Amino acid sequence: METVTEIAKLKIIDDVKLEPTLKEAQAYVGGYVEGISFPNGDYLIVNEEGKLMGLPLNEQASKLWKDTFDNDNYITGRDDFVVGNAILIKKDAQKIWAS
Repeated sequence: METVTEIAKLKIIDDVKLEPTLKEAQAYVGGYVEGISFPNGDYLIVNEEGKLMGLPLNEQASKLWKDTFDNDNYITGRDDFVVGNAILIKKDAQKIWAS
């Protein structure tokens, strides 16, 4: 019996020329997108229904989340996690996704 292991990826965008369109972001995360603004201005795009769909844990994005959002200043804090493919758009690379 073969075993398939899915590994969620984190794509980091640091050049505005590489910033994804909505359709490209939806294709990468595999569905509707949800955006999370980070305190430093970076923007994380994830699958809005990823947890409901049972997508695999994204270890890189979850570490980034836990390093950024603490329990003292944010509701979910370090207890939350990221699943599925995710895109991190650095602050200086945002044009379309700028908040």
